[in-house]
Amino acid sequence: TLILRKDKFMPCTLRSIVKKVYITPGCISCGTCESVSPKVFKVTDVARVLDDAPIEQCQEEIKEAAELCPVSVIKYEE
Repeated sequence: TLILRKDKFMPCTLRSIVKKVYITPGCISCGTCESVSPKVFKVTDVARVLDDAPIEQCQEEIKEAAELCPVSVIKYEE
């Protein structure tokens, strides 16, 4: 699918890519992130990003976890 922009066609599939995921202080250990993306997040006393997290394969899950976090501590850089 193509989108017409200023007389140029651009692929509709262009999306930003998550390059880095981190958790800021304030996690309440609710477990939402781990339930949405268990390959990326682990919750013990607080949530953390797994060292071997397959960020490239879990793009949508990471964004969903950040959106659903009740205290908005999940951050990602594109």
